[in-house]
Amino acid sequence: MNNFDYNDRSEMDSMGDELYSVPVKAGKRIYYFDVKATRGEDYYVTITESRKKQMRDGSFTIDKHKIHLYKEDFQKFGDGFREVVEYIKRERPEFFNPDGSAISSVASSSENSSYDGGTVSAQTLSEDDFFKGL
Repeated sequence: MNNFDYNDRSEMDSMGDELYSVPVKAGKRIYYFDVKATRGEDYYVTITESRKKQMRDGSFTIDKHKIHLYKEDFQKFGDGFREVVEYIKRERPEFFNPDGSAISSVASSSENSSYDGGTVSAQTLSEDDFFKGL
């Protein structure tokens, strides 16, 4: 796959009807937070990490890692995530700005990034914004 359009979601999980999606550009990665519905109208979230990698022969491949998060696990997931982030903030405060946002290890040149013609709108979420509604 030489041309990957980050807006082309046809390769993404075909299970469930996608109701809402938030792409978050984070350096060389894009995280997709997708709200989906089952046939029984039950909602769940998929979180997909997508990274474009160049192979030795010059071609490109996309590494994807996905988790499915079901409504009965939202609270526990949020609690666990907050706990590990707070641990890192305590143990390595130099990783964070005074406002609590993380210092990026990858410089970002713009809020919109283009990959081979596909553009994705970047959105930065604070930890609090990430967990609203969980």
